[in-house]
Amino acid sequence: MLIRPLINLYIWFLRVFKGKSYSCRKISQVYFIVDQRYDRIIRAYYKYIESLLSKALVVVNTPCIVLLDCDEFIWLKFCIPTKKIVFQIEHTLVKQGARDCEGAIPGRITIPGSSTKYLVRLANLSKLQSSDLVIEYSQINQFNVRQNHELASYASKAFCISPALYPLFENSLSISSPRTHNTITMFGNLDEPRRKIFLDTLAASNVQSKNINHVFEGIEDLYRNTKILINIRQTDHHDTLEELRVLPALRCGVIVVSERAPLIERTRYSKYIVWGELSELPNLVLDIQNNYEKWHNKIFENPGFTRRMNRISRQNQWTALRAIQSLNNQLI
Repeated sequence: MLIRPLINLYIWFLRVFKGKSYSCRKISQVYFIVDQRYDRIIRAYYKYIESLLSKALVVVNTPCIVLLDCDEFIWLKFCIPTKKIVFQIEHTLVKQGARDCEGAIPGRITIPGSSTKYLVRLANLSKLQSSDLVIEYSQINQFNVRQNHELASYASKAFCISPALYPLFENSLSISSPRTHNTITMFGNLDEPRRKIFLDTLAASNVQSKNINHVFEGIEDLYRNTKILINIRQTDHHDTLEELRVLPALRCGVIVVSERAPLIERTRYSKYIVWGELSELPNLVLDIQNNYEKWHNKIFENPGFTRRMNRISRQNQWTALRAIQSLNNQLI
């Protein structure tokens, strides 16, 4: 059976009759199938992973299909070895009572200021378990999972690739880079009580800010046009740092002011974020607004910043290669 024509025919069928948009390309021995209209909220991360894996797939020496979170094609396993890669993009570090924490298991990491332990929450666990590889965005999530021996099988196929989405441009890291937006938040749902209260507190503290939401295209341009980004967690129960937001912003020269989160040292770039307790953030932001050049230079003129960002990018490349080598070993 000719695999490529069969794949192309099915891609055509899905586009015409289901409005889906997939593409397939041959990389060495691999037919690599990707979703061109992946969830727009994390599409930039998906494209970043696609690029990294594309370069690594040349090491696979067995004819096969690799699906990047494309469940519709799994039936092809009856024709040719087919491997499925999926994403884990949820908070795993959660407290008792967290939304959607059914099935979460007791963890080993202590909640700050408490003797209670966090839970380990793996949403869509059956999908994760049925995959051949899992791509994880958060070193904090990864560490949380790996503390639990009962998740060893899952952890062995989960590879963390940090969201170093955007290239480092010297002009974007310069104090002279023109930026239209002074201070922004990016809260998708303004009815979430925790974030609504925070925005009211900012206004009462005379902190000028603008919430920008429902922007899914041109995020890189938005970041390169912003001075300060404020990041807080959506709920009191989901405690994984929002790395999908803060690291891309930081790489575009944005000063990130964030609510303190547990295990931040695991990110490998926490020293370049301005941390504070939730109640401290309004005054912190005011200080940065009033002394922007001082704070900007402290972060982006530090020679360690560029070295660290480049190191994270290289580590991601190595991790993508290790992930594909693991997949290749499964095929032997």
